Amino acid sequence: MVIKRCCSLFFRGLALPFIFLLTGCPGQGDRLQLDETTQVNLIGANVCFHIANAQDYQPAIISINPRGTPPKNQTFVDNPPLLIKSGQLCIPPSFYKFENNKKYIVEFVLTSNRNADEPRKFVVGVGLSQDRVYNFPLTDLEILRPYGSIEVSE
Repeated sequence: MVIKRCCSLFFRGLALPFIFLLTGCPGQGDRLQLDETTQVNLIGANVCFHIANAQDYQPAIISINPRGTPPKNQTFVDNPPLLIKSGQLCIPPSFYKFENNKKYIVEFVLTSNRNADEPRKFVVGVGLSQDRVYNFPLTDLEILRPYGSIEVSE
């Protein structure tokens, strides 16, 4: 009985360090960053996204693709010539022309000089119908979020 107990404690003592070797130590890099989403509206001819707590965040990369575009066919623009002004990220028709009666998945990453370790990733479902822009609900394959947490009416 004493030998069994000693062996059990010995193996437990060995198992703990090996678990960390195999899985790594938990830390900030292990945290899952969930996507944000936001409301879309038209300001003049520009499709604009409301950015809460914009601070000094600016777009670092943007992707605008028709809904259902396979990942290998999606396009991305690094350092787009777009700025967040007055809490709005606006996309003029000269940057991207949204077509009527189509749905798009717009993804963008915002970075900040003050919060360099905290980029923000947004995913927004954008539809255009009769020259009106609207949000549509995203599926769990389109956005990373807590299960069942976001509902956007179409």
